[in-house]
Amino acid sequence: MKTRVWLMVAAAIVSAGIFWQGSLEADALGTPKVAVVDVTRALENSEKHQAWTERMDAEQERIRGEIRQMRDELESLEQQLRMLRRGSADYIRYAQEFTEKRAVFEARNSFYEDKMTAEMQHWTEGLYRELLEAVDRVAQQKGVDLVLAKEQLDLPAPSLRDFMLTLKTRKVLYNDDRLDITAEVLAVLDSQ
Repeated sequence: MKTRVWLMVAAAIVSAGIFWQGSLEADALGTPKVAVVDVTRALENSEKHQAWTERMDAEQERIRGEIRQMRDELESLEQQLRMLRRGSADYIRYAQEFTEKRAVFEARNSFYEDKMTAEMQHWTEGLYRELLEAVDRVAQQKGVDLVLAKEQLDLPAPSLRDFMLTLKTRKVLYNDDRLDITAEVLAVLDSQ
């Protein structure tokens, strides 16, 4: 019985020590300083992104022109094929040319779609890494301990899927505007 009492007293002393140590560590840390950054706004409004978007728009317009020209050639060949008698030498020649050009058209169209997607992903990942560096610099300058990503919720959403994805990924539901360091982060991002 005495052993049990001593064990309980020892357990109480250890528990009190752990609690006291934990409260000392919490007091040493103090109240953390928190800030928020609107990631989408920072990425979309950066001068770098806007310049890149202009270049990509010009490239996409060039590609659309090339694809449009190829499509017009295919339509012209298809119309010529309709006017020819099946099995004739001209028909076979035009059919072969049409088939070859259609294959090139489809391959080039697929290639351009993959190319644009890969370039967009590469650019966005790089810009996001730069954004993280800018957030780090601003947070250190301001003495911020924790920076949370804030996303805008545009209503009405384009689709239920987009709406649900935003709900699942949105973490900051409210913040005082004084905690928002997006403008400072954007300035550092554009200066890099």
